[in-house]
Amino acid sequence: MLLVLNLLIMTKKDVAIIGGAFDPIHIGHMQMTKYLIDNCIVDEVWLLPSYNSPLKDFNSMTSFSDRVAMLNIAIKGISAVYVNTFEEEYYKNNECQKTYTYEILKAMQKKYLNLRFHFVIGFDSIKNINKWYRFKELLNDFWFYVFDRKDDEFLTYEQKNIYLKSLGKKYKIDFIYEMMPTKIEDISSTQIRKLLKNRDQNKENILKFIDENVYKYIETNNLYF
Repeated sequence: MLLVLNLLIMTKKDVAIIGGAFDPIHIGHMQMTKYLIDNCIVDEVWLLPSYNSPLKDFNSMTSFSDRVAMLNIAIKGISAVYVNTFEEEYYKNNECQKTYTYEILKAMQKKYLNLRFHFVIGFDSIKNINKWYRFKELLNDFWFYVFDRKDDEFLTYEQKNIYLKSLGKKYKIDFIYEMMPTKIEDISSTQIRKLLKNRDQNKENILKFIDENVYKYIETNNLYF
């Protein structure tokens, strides 16, 4: 029986979860996605769009269906990368007020027993992780992949590693992480939405940060005016 259990653990697929509003998806999201796949760090990457996040105003966000459509356009043709709409399913089935990362990941663990989930996060976000719902359990229960931004030079790579190591001791938890030895573009969806308000004037800059076909979808569907 023990041998069977060990084989099950060994044969589990490793899946990296990149969550967020993706409003819209941009080059930073794709750089993380491709790095994890191209370097065989995980078997699959799942992009998990938030449905009704406690950190966002649901009514001010682009519709869930539009955000999912843009994600599917951005990942088209990339193997082992998928869009998962579990948050919408969870929200509607459980009549939630909000969807919290910890609850979503635990629910996914129960649903996908043959998978081992790893959570992807930016270093800038993990510095404020203590504001997240049940953050200690989140840090304790999931392996983290941490990415840094290109323009974040306030701390060295080594200093950031020291900070991450200190979290386990600080919160008395078993925090397991890996700091990725690459940096992603320093851009946010908020900045892109601002550029999109004057898209004709800013098109050249916008296309540096989002997929051309995503841009076409935005134009066709008259988003972000």
